[in-house]
Amino acid sequence: MNYENFEKKIGYKFRNPDLLTEAFTHPSYANELIQKNIPTKSNQRLEFLGDAVLEIISSTHLFFALPDVPEGELTSIRSAVICTKALSSYAREIGLGDCLLFNKSESKDGKYKDKILEDAFEALLGAIYLDSGCNTDTVKKFLLPFLTKKITEVTSDTENPIDCKSKLQQIIQETPGEILIYEVIDRTGPDHDPTFKVNALLNSNVIGTGTGHTIKQAEQNAAKEALKKFFLTT
Repeated sequence: MNYENFEKKIGYKFRNPDLLTEAFTHPSYANELIQKNIPTKSNQRLEFLGDAVLEIISSTHLFFALPDVPEGELTSIRSAVICTKALSSYAREIGLGDCLLFNKSESKDGKYKDKILEDAFEALLGAIYLDSGCNTDTVKKFLLPFLTKKITEVTSDTENPIDCKSKLQQIIQETPGEILIYEVIDRTGPDHDPTFKVNALLNSNVIGTGTGHTIKQAEQNAAKEALKKFFLTT
């Protein structure tokens, strides 16, 4: 397979093209070939490695880029920029779905599902990391443009501030003995694009309800509602 156009798009030339092939190989395709006695590696091991590389690069970048932001808010920002929805959007920007090797019996649209694209993007990070001799700076050169753009988007979203949970927790902690928990009460939608509904409970009393495409997002929205209703209203 000729990867020249894809390599130009991502700005990285593979020394070992087999690693890129492996990153493109969905388990369904690998299993299909294995059943024909053709040894084939899926992208799952590269995904495992890429996930770890993504975690350290994103965490390190946020730590130094936002020196005055507390740990809780940094965690929320990181979750927002490396969640399934974010990673799949990065994958779409580079046309990763078009390159995936997928079982022909699967749905034609299967390779474009958020979770599939997320896994493939992480596998690509793992492949670049290995091919570059485990050089995180090389991975950063490819990854950081996606992350920095998303960080700016997330931190400038005044309609849905990302630190609502931290703010609410700080307020609750001012009164000893108060217990704040979050409880998922509903889940709807398809597996690749679910919607969660979460209650914020203070001593078993519902003080806010929120929805989101991830549990963390729903918790943030529940905390936001609680703040507006009971704590930050004038």
